[in-house]
Formats: sequence, structure tokens, C-alpha cells
Amino acid sequence: MFRLVATLVLVLLTAAAYGQRERPAPVVNDPAIAAAMTKAANAVLDAVRGEPEFSERLRAYSMEDKLLLTLDSEQRQQWAYWPTERSGLSLDLMHTKHRALTQELLWTLVSAKGYHKLLNIMQLENVLQPTSGTGFPRGIEDYSLTLFGTPSDTAPWAWRFEGHHLSLSITVLPGAGFTVTPTFLGADPAEVQFGPLAGVRVLRVEEDLGLELINSLSAAQRQVAVRPGTPEFNTSAGFKYAYDAPWDLIATNILRERSDWDAWKTELQPDGIGFAALNGAQQATLLALLDELFGTYRPEIADTYRRSLDLDALKFAWIGGLTKGEAHYYRIQGSDFLFEYDNVQGNANHIHEVWRSRSGDFGEDLLRRHRAAAH
Repeated sequence: MFRLVATLVLVLLTAAAYGQRERPAPVVNDPAIAAAMTKAANAVLDAVRGEPEFSERLRAYSMEDKLLLTLDSEQRQQWAYWPTERSGLSLDLMHTKHRALTQELLWTLVSAKGYHKLLNIMQLENVLQPTSGTGFPRGIEDYSLTLFGTPSDTAPWAWRFEGHHLSLSITVLPGAGFTVTPTFLGADPAEVQFGPLAGVRVLRVEEDLGLELINSLSAAQRQVAVRPGTPEFNTSAGFKYAYDAPWDLIATNILRERSDWDAWKTELQPDGIGFAALNGAQQATLLALLDELFGTYRPEIADTYRRSLDLDALKFAWIGGLTKGEAHYYRIQGSDFLFEYDNVQGNANHIHEVWRSRSGDFGEDLLRRHRAAAH
């Protein structure tokens, strides 16, 4: 009885931090964080300007040209979480002082927990590098920073930190706020299988809470939550997995033409079991999962996104096996909010997850309202 009461109290207290109505595109209006980001980003930019370093002259490149692109650059929405060539100034081409300043910029944005999660994701490259034979570039040095527009206290600008299994896209409109979607995190391996780090699971919370939630559902609830896979999504990419679990996330641009990058907005509609159809303990699990997601960022940022959600509009959908080690996928979706999680590749030991906003990605709604007001 005590445990039931405690669970109900936990749900009530946690739910109180969430909004009652989901707004179209949440914006974080925290001038202190925006100012800190602007200052830190300008510190990186100032450090690469001036007389070219010897490495720039010898290797015939400009750190400033790689770091600074325009706000309307096509590269801004061309994000990639797989090992590939990408825009920006890579850690490989930076000097020690630039790398340190890049870490300071990240620290203005993410929580302590989120910061360590990012670093652990990057450290998994050290596991993959000596064992991978797939032809993909591997290494921590391949992570890069891009500024889109000069960081300013008066004009909009954006920045991205990105590499294998990591993509953070931040858009800043001084005086109005900033946005943090899309946010992508991944882990390969999801669980390290050998060596001194055997057993390490960087994204274990998202996996464990998802499995805990689906396995806590009654037969009737599970009939609503578990959805069939779409075989065509896998076969179109040349893959086939058990349960027709998606080979990758749907709300990304991987193997899609540019004209198809926003197709997820119509392909994915809220489906599965609604928040109100869950009991108290199940709701607590779902809220804990959302807290893990939002908690990647500083508390002020996390609180804004919590308050933006209408819990009663959220739905939880599951595709795949119900035990760790089986291919599985789930998503949590509202009218604007989407969180997708996928652990299918690599014998279900390779996690991808993305947080998106239907109207707010890349500050789309924020910048649209800014341009409308300017005219």
C-alpha cells in the first residue's frame, strides 16, 4: 500500500513539472544561457582568426572558413550522425586551445549528466576504431563544430556540434530565445562486449526504461501499444530484421533525398497507447524516460521543454521484441514533440535516438516569426 501511494505521489509531483497543453514549437527564453553561449562561441571564433597557424599554411586550409558558415547555409539542415565527411572545424584540425574552448561552449548548454553522456559516446570511437572493418572513418578527432552566422547579441545565429552518434543543433534568436532540436544521440556498441570496459552501456537508461515500460503493460494495454513494423522501410534500404523492426530511425535524413527530409512529419503520427491509459507506475516510468531525454541539457532548458508537453496528448508505440538483445524500437509522440529510439542493428547492440520538433527544428518557427515581425 505504501509503495502504491508513493508511486502516485511521485507521478503527481513529476507531472506537475509538465504542461497541460503542448505548444507548437517550444522556445527556451533564458538570456543568461544565451549570452553565455554567444560569449563562448565568439571565443572559439576569435581564437581561429588572425594570422594563420603553421598547420593551416602547411595543410592549406583555413580554420575560420571551416568553422564559420552563413545562417542560411544549406549545411545547417544537412546533419549526419553516421561516420562521414561533414561541415565544420573538426577536432583533428583544431589546436589544443580551440578544443578547450569548444568544451567550454558545450558546457554552457548541457547538464553535468549530459556532458558526461556526450563524452562517453565519443569515447566509444576508441572501442570501434581498432575493431571496425567497414570502411567508415573512426576516431574522436572527427567530431566537429560549426557556427552558422557570427555569434551575436542582436542577430540570429546557430551552431552545431556533431560527429558519429552525436548531433546537437542550436538556433539562437537574441531577445527571443533558442531551440535545441534536432538532438541525436547514439551508442555503438550499446553494451561493450570485451576489454576493460566490458559491460559499459552509455544509453542504458533509455533502453532499460523502455523495456520496463513495455513489459509492465497488461495484455490489453500491450495490444494497443505494440504496432506492426513496416517491411518496406527496411527492404528499401536492403535490410530485414525480426519483427520488421525499423533498421534505423524514421525521423532522420539517412538515405533520403533532400526533398524527403521532412517526410517524417506526415509518415509518423501519434500512435500506440496514450499517457492517460497508463497506470500510476507506468506513467512514472514514462516520465522518467522523458526526464532522461530533457536532462541532457541544463535544468533551465529541460524545464522549458517539460512545460511545453501536454501529457494527455502523448502516445507510446513499440515495435519488436520485449527483451534485451532482441531488435526493438519505440517512440513517444505528441502533436509537435517526437522522441524515437531504435536498437536493431548489430544484433540489437547499436542504439540510435532522436528528439525532434515538428515545427521547431533548426529554430524554424522561431526564425519564421522573427522574419514576419521584421517585415
